[in-house]
Formats: sequence, structure tokens, C-alpha cells
Amino acid sequence: MTYRSMMTVVDGSPAAQQRAETAAMLAARFDAHLTGVFPRPALPVSAWDEPVYWGLPPVIPPAVPPEVLAAHERRTDAQAEDARLAFEAAAGSAGCRSDWLVLPADSGAGVLELTRRTDLTVLPAGRLPTVGPTGAAAADLALAGGGPALILPERAGDSTPGRRIVVAWNGSREAARAVRDAWPFLSTAETVHVVIVSPAEADGPDSRLQRYFEEHGCTAQVVVVREADSGAAEILRGQVRTLQADLMVMGLYGQSRLRETVLGGVSRSLLRDPPVPILVSH
Repeated sequence: MTYRSMMTVVDGSPAAQQRAETAAMLAARFDAHLTGVFPRPALPVSAWDEPVYWGLPPVIPPAVPPEVLAAHERRTDAQAEDARLAFEAAAGSAGCRSDWLVLPADSGAGVLELTRRTDLTVLPAGRLPTVGPTGAAAADLALAGGGPALILPERAGDSTPGRRIVVAWNGSREAARAVRDAWPFLSTAETVHVVIVSPAEADGPDSRLQRYFEEHGCTAQVVVVREADSGAAEILRGQVRTLQADLMVMGLYGQSRLRETVLGGVSRSLLRDPPVPILVSH
């Protein structure tokens, strides 16, 4: 198994340029075709972006003056061109196959449709401000996309992550799906550590799990951490530091979204401030 198609969102910002470089290097590694996408931002009309009606009928905003619309289009065209140049420079430097798309301003459906037609999507942590009328959370795109997403920190330390991998394993469906979606990384990594955060009374290392990795040509070390006083997210952060990992593999939202929102959660905590690039899948 490998990735044959990849996609990343580029908006002209310095972080997006770094993201394009990482995506291009990975596309070259996996011999994948990389698509760079610039979603045109919607016209900002702050007074009506998120109106509060207080029980009254919504007010229809007045027509946008033509000169305002024209100025917005000029700014957007300039942003799209800067993003294209940055993306094509990254793809050319990495030597990967690529193409470029500019999507019309919409509710974010265009980006979501692309994620569902791509093997691996490379996204930033946090929100993508140009996707949809008010931006879209990268975690929500990953959740709805139906495939793996690589979430990059704002300042990724390594442009080609995947040499030293930590797998967050809790035996859930989401964790199993993430491992299956990460085989192209796992099978070429130098070291793989499968970290299980477990209560003190739990059983020992999972030999069948270790054999599962070995059957795929991946020598993995299973690490069981028994620390009741620390949250799982902090334990995983500590393991990333200790093992000097440059990539984490993790199932996305093992609990219900409502429970994640109310109680926090491992995935929510780690995606808010990723210690390293995180490959997530749901």
C-alpha cells in the first residue's frame, strides 16, 4: 500500500508555504500526485457574518457596492497567484508530480469533496480561514473526509516526517483505522513505538499487536505506560519527546463529538497544539 494522490490547502501565508514544501517532499517520497488548492475566501461582510437576531426575523443585507466587490476580487486574485507560485516552487524543488486548483468561494464543500477523492490530505492545525464563509477546522475536514489527514504544527521541525514514529494505541476502531491508513509511513520508518497508556492493573504488552506490525514488515516496540496521575495526552507528549519522534499516528475522536467537546479528549488536546506532525484517521 502507498499513497497515490495527495492534496494540501495553500493560502499564501508563510505557514502554508512550509506546508506545501512538506507535502511536496512527501509526495516525492511516495511517488504520489500532489494537488495544491486555493479556496477563494468569501467576501467579508462583518455585520452579517454571524448575525444575532434575538428572536427577530433575519435582516437581508444590502447589495455589496461594485467597487467593494472589485477590490475583494483583486486582493483574492493576488493571494491566489502568490499561493500558486509558492506551491509550484515547492513541487518543482521536490520533483513531484502536481497540479493547481483555485476553488470558488463556497461553504467549504469543494475542499471536502477533494479530501474524499484523495489518499492523504495535508492540513494545518487549527482552522483554515479561507475554507467556507467563516473558516473550517482541520479536524472537522479530517473527520468528514473519510481518509487519513496529516496535521502539521504551525512550525514543523522536519520537512519530511516519518522516520521515528509514535503510534497512540488504545485498541479502538479509530486507532486500528489510523494504523491501516499509516502503513506507507510505518513500513518505511526507522523506528516505530506503539504507546499504550494503561492502568496499573492491565495486562502486559500485547504480543499479537506486535506480531500484527511484524507481519507488515514493520518492527515495532510496544511501550505500556502506567501513569494514573497524568492525562493520556500529556503522557503521549512526553513519549514523543523521550523517543525523539517526528510523527505521531492517532485515531481521531474515539469518543462521541459531544463528549469530546464537553470533556476535552486526547485527540482534541493534541490537535490544539501538536507536538509533531500527527497522522489522524477516523
